[in-house]
Amino acid sequence: MKMRVLHIFAPNFKQRFGGPIFDWKYAFSHWDDPEVLHLVLDYDRNCPLSSKEAFDFEVSDSQVLSPRWKRVLWAFTLIKNLFRYRRNYDIVHFHLLWWGGLLAAAWAKSKGIPTIYQSVLLDSDTPGAIRKQSLGRIKEKLLRTFSVIVPISEALAEDYYLHGYTKDHVITLMNSVDTKLFHPSTSLYEKRVLRKKFGLPLDVLILLFAGSIIQRKGVDILLKGFIEVSQRFPDLYLLLVGPKNQGENPSLDESYVNDLHVLIDEKQFEARVKFTGLIKNRHDMADLYRAADYFVFPSRKEGLPNVVLEAMASGLPVVVSDIPGLKNVIKDGKNGVIFPSEDINALTTALQSLIMNAETRMRFGSCARRYILEAHSFPVWQASLSEIYRSMISATGNDWTD
Repeated sequence: MKMRVLHIFAPNFKQRFGGPIFDWKYAFSHWDDPEVLHLVLDYDRNCPLSSKEAFDFEVSDSQVLSPRWKRVLWAFTLIKNLFRYRRNYDIVHFHLLWWGGLLAAAWAKSKGIPTIYQSVLLDSDTPGAIRKQSLGRIKEKLLRTFSVIVPISEALAEDYYLHGYTKDHVITLMNSVDTKLFHPSTSLYEKRVLRKKFGLPLDVLILLFAGSIIQRKGVDILLKGFIEVSQRFPDLYLLLVGPKNQGENPSLDESYVNDLHVLIDEKQFEARVKFTGLIKNRHDMADLYRAADYFVFPSRKEGLPNVVLEAMASGLPVVVSDIPGLKNVIKDGKNGVIFPSEDINALTTALQSLIMNAETRMRFGSCARRYILEAHSFPVWQASLSEIYRSMISATGNDWTD
């Protein structure tokens, strides 16, 4: 007997291959709970496919956004297909909150179909933020029609609780990490080999950032802090990994990236800062973590940044801003360093302290890896999600079908 879970992604999910898509591509390919069958509503064929078949595609070099008219059309076709293929699924798992998703959730509730929404970004898809949007009260009322909401961090869950959602309705489940792919470097020799692979300097200390080069991620804070610290430690090198133009991320503000380049040119740091652009291959991304010495993430707003978890799994000492999404993940002074968001002086102090203390760096990296193994392993995450699915089926009073 299998629970058939139909996943609803954005209609352009094959052309907007961000973090959540990476995560689910991995989850679908490694899922081994025989009681759960994952399906994905595929928009090329306009029907449900097995998750592995739907996610068997190459990452596009050119990422695209869905125009408004396509979003409106998608809302109708989504509900039409949910109705058409009603006998093919038992649970609908939504991964976005466009109007189509919200209306489809309300339709599913009217038919007694259990639905789940995975909430991923604080102050964006949480009730406090939704209520401030145009027609926000209506959107938030529709949000409540989901059978279960699964925030990926405690900070997101707290926003739901603050607005009257119960703990039966909102269940926190933090993301998992591929700890086999993301693991520490085994030797200095391996680190040098990896640096040669990516054309990185061999005898420097590399600070790594991963994420889109956008204002929300705080790359400007990192760059200014890096320049300041480099006055004292001239062997530092900054590696910025992630989309750097609108071709790689259509929502990116290229003027922001240009301003970063202007600052780099003014300070004559061209040889000490590298923008890689989008890294599509996850094995290359894992190699870049192992090639680095530190991971720095000065973001202004997040849900639960997977890149931080991956860096921790890779045994890197991490320096992060005090975003709520990392609450109870980074233990300041134990498995990483937390600095006040926007505080460049605090960032430079944290970096200087780590650079000067090799023993602390090693201890932080070891503790970070151990935490990930204990709290974010895939088997634990899979078991928790399967249990959520079972509870949703049980709440309907129906058995799932063959």
